[in-house]
Amino acid sequence: MVNMVNKVKVKGVVYGLGRGLTPTRNNMTTTTIRTRAASLSSSSSSSRSRSRARCTRCRSALEARRSCQSSASSASSSSANTPPAGLRFPLAPRKQRRTRTTRTRVAEEVVGPLADAWSVGTNGLPSQFAGIETQLFQASLLPELLYLWFLSRPEAKTPPLANVGSRMLLLFVFATIPAGIIAKAQFGDVLANVDVLHGTSESLLTFSNLVVALGFARALSLPAGKGHLEENSQGFPFKGIAKFVGVTAGVCGVGALAAATALSGSLPLDTEPANALSLPTWAVHVSSVAEWSLAMGLVWKYADHSGNKAWKGLTLAMGLTLFNAYTPCTWHSFYNSPAIGALVPMQALLTLTGSTARAFAAYRICEEGKRLDAGESSAQPSQEAQTEFDEEAFLLKLALVAGCGAFAVKYGELFAPSFFMEPNYVKALALMALPTAATTALVANGGSEGGKPKLSMADVKSFGVAGTVSYVITELAFWAVAFPLAFSWYRVAEGSWLDLSNAADKAKLLGAGTVFINGVRLLVPVRLAAALALAPSVEKGLKGMGVDLKKEQEEEQEAPAAPGSKNFEGEWADSPEVDNEKTFSFGQLAKNLAGFQKNRDPEGPPLGGPSGLEDLSSRLPDCPKTRWDSEDVDIKAVQKQYREEDIPDVLTIDAKETIQGDEEEWLRSNKDDIKEKLLKHGAILIKGMETSKSGAGFRRVYEALDLDVCLDPIHTSGLRKFAIEQDGIYEEVNKPGLRQHYIGLHNESTTNRTAAFGAFVCFMPATEGGGDFFVADGKRILRDMDTEVLQELYDKKIRISVSNLDFFKPIIQDRGLFGEFDKDVLVPRAKDDLAKAIGDTVAPKFDMDLEMVWGADGANEGYRLQAIELPETPINRHPVTKEPLWFCNMHNHSRYLRDNRPCTVPEVGMTETFFGDLSAIPEHILEEVDRASRENIIPTPMKPGDVLLVDNYRMLHGRDIFQGDRLHAVSWFTWPEEANIKEAVSNTSEGNSLNKMINKYVDTLK
Repeated sequence: MVNMVNKVKVKGVVYGLGRGLTPTRNNMTTTTIRTRAASLSSSSSSSRSRSRARCTRCRSALEARRSCQSSASSASSSSANTPPAGLRFPLAPRKQRRTRTTRTRVAEEVVGPLADAWSVGTNGLPSQFAGIETQLFQASLLPELLYLWFLSRPEAKTPPLANVGSRMLLLFVFATIPAGIIAKAQFGDVLANVDVLHGTSESLLTFSNLVVALGFARALSLPAGKGHLEENSQGFPFKGIAKFVGVTAGVCGVGALAAATALSGSLPLDTEPANALSLPTWAVHVSSVAEWSLAMGLVWKYADHSGNKAWKGLTLAMGLTLFNAYTPCTWHSFYNSPAIGALVPMQALLTLTGSTARAFAAYRICEEGKRLDAGESSAQPSQEAQTEFDEEAFLLKLALVAGCGAFAVKYGELFAPSFFMEPNYVKALALMALPTAATTALVANGGSEGGKPKLSMADVKSFGVAGTVSYVITELAFWAVAFPLAFSWYRVAEGSWLDLSNAADKAKLLGAGTVFINGVRLLVPVRLAAALALAPSVEKGLKGMGVDLKKEQEEEQEAPAAPGSKNFEGEWADSPEVDNEKTFSFGQLAKNLAGFQKNRDPEGPPLGGPSGLEDLSSRLPDCPKTRWDSEDVDIKAVQKQYREEDIPDVLTIDAKETIQGDEEEWLRSNKDDIKEKLLKHGAILIKGMETSKSGAGFRRVYEALDLDVCLDPIHTSGLRKFAIEQDGIYEEVNKPGLRQHYIGLHNESTTNRTAAFGAFVCFMPATEGGGDFFVADGKRILRDMDTEVLQELYDKKIRISVSNLDFFKPIIQDRGLFGEFDKDVLVPRAKDDLAKAIGDTVAPKFDMDLEMVWGADGANEGYRLQAIELPETPINRHPVTKEPLWFCNMHNHSRYLRDNRPCTVPEVGMTETFFGDLSAIPEHILEEVDRASRENIIPTPMKPGDVLLVDNYRMLHGRDIFQGDRLHAVSWFTWPEEANIKEAVSNTSEGNSLNKMINKYVDTLK
């Protein structure tokens, strides 16, 4: 129900009364307003069962009745106007409510609270402490100002952006004053109950915390001791904050839609009180807490980074402020219940103590800074290598945490209504103290020793087999206890055992499961510690049983891979089938976006660090546009010509035998000859070079050949991330989740863009076998393919689907709510709007000329949205030689072929091929394409330092499955005349961020 506001105008100021006004509005008194919240609390237990069974209109009537009853008991002046219990009244006539007497009386009653914007009226304390929260809030301003002054001192060496963020807190402090006045004057309620004002004013705190965290994160990415310099501040992140707000709003919107549709019928949305926080306001609170927690960890690390250890004291002082931040969140979780109203003055007290503690910590930072500047302290900045900081990914993660966290809190608490509808201080203090203590302990424990946790799984593994066995025993014991306890807790909380056949119990299980999983995660250090404590005893027991632990470990390290599991080509390995639909989960997505994955050290062996040459990070030109010349190809004549021609094989150059002296100089002297032979042979394998055994050397190799490096044609697809961005070197597809994925033959091209040439390099072959790189000559494939099949493909053209989006079905599917109108109007309109929205906003980021099509492959009951490239011919003439070539990625992208070979691509990334009119391609044609392609595959096993140059228009390439780790890389090259073009959508900060985000997700697939 919309909360009506009775607005009247007095002396040019608009005032109003009431959320949920009583029927007798004309005679409403101040007592009625002040006792409304108390009356709601006193009858909350009985109202809960009634409100769940009634619609919103009924609940509003109940609230009106309770307000009237409360007025009768607390103010005799209004007793005559109180209706009998259970009676419902219509609204008073508009004219009657606008009499002069009413306006005068309202003005007298409302003006009083304006002097106390921070007060909540009844604060749960004895009457002599009424309004004490306002005094405490006011008293906290002085230490807050001292804190800001000390931080701004030059000896503190605070990162400039963090200084700005800290000062932004004053905007929040002073914004709450007019917001509180407006809430009381315009709405007749406290600020916490007026959601739009509450969320807007609190958002200033979110921005302040965000800028503080961002300031310290930027500082940590700079050389040690340089994070405070003004020239390194990089400016205020206006665009970043705008994107943060946009992503958070988008997640909240999707969450609200999901709650209102997919969870309808099981989620008790109608049980929320009128003052429940909205999803965006919860996102503001969650974001503020997350940002402050993150800032604590960053400040702790900054102590080592700057050499001023006193910064760690500020981290501990920030713990008090974090406790303070959880206080209003807890109060809001209990719907601002007066039963725990003392949380408000407690928050005010914590604000004062937290500000004081931070002011003292900042003073110590300044004093320590003076000693450091005077040389009186031996502390030195950390000598650890600086870490790369991806600011956009940082903000994206925070936005997702804010939006998803808000959804979990707002709707999760509805699954445990008995808990949150019966507030008490024990529950409230537990919700405040436990996360604060856990965060502070985690920061203090994980921030030492270069930021590495003191306790990890690596410590358990250090005991070898004994450690593994002890961990298994510990986990079995833990879960054997945890599950019975969890079910018993549910029995105590709900009064009955969990019944999974009951829809309501299933809904409650979601909320309880969230709490359970998070509790289990908090106990991970305890479980690791138990495993470590048990490991010596397990080791002793295993030795007593005669187990040779050393031998077992050696066998585990030296055991060869199972026969037939390394390669697909030539062996048709008996690899287990992989259900690609199970390789994607939102859990993996969340884990990736939170950064919980281990990545190879970008400067570790065998890759090495950047070359030190000109930094190409922001200077790489676009991958060139695809040069199409496919009209009027006489397929029969071309095939006849090629069958009579002696087509050259891949050229191999043995560097150790051919190159005498300096390798780079030899390449520089022979570059023109090499380029000429590359056009003739299609590919050149240079074996045994020493220069190209590192990333820096590989760049010197391609520069010696005078090749113009450019972006990957599918830079934003996430299949390849940069190995060394400064040198324009991408990792080849080495990702753990794609080890057992066979990459079919393809040119590195899309309908829109195609690299002119490529250079593949091996830094480390697959450690456990397989992973052979292979190529196939497009000239030979065209020669050998069945003429009729080739002609049909050429005439009908090809379209390639590059992504399957299946997650819209729960939102837009036909539920039959409005009969045929759903099927004929609503669902088609929703599909059209979604396809257009994604086609206009998301698809262009991939720079692939995509069309969004529903149900092209008939899967998911027509609710699969597919991103499909525009029609293209499978034959194209070479831009230089003008020879017709098989120029098509069907062999790699056909779903039929992928389903008949190892494939671990998640469903969202599965591809498919169609004729140009989107009709299905018959299996016999796909099988012929597979035959002609695989018969012309040329394996090119590579060792460290080997470089394979390819003509990307003529030569298709692929990769076999492998075991273990593998590190191959590639650089792509443009035409000399296009070496300075930077116009592509993918060649922007958004394109780079998309590349990194998708790569991080794919990295989490195991």
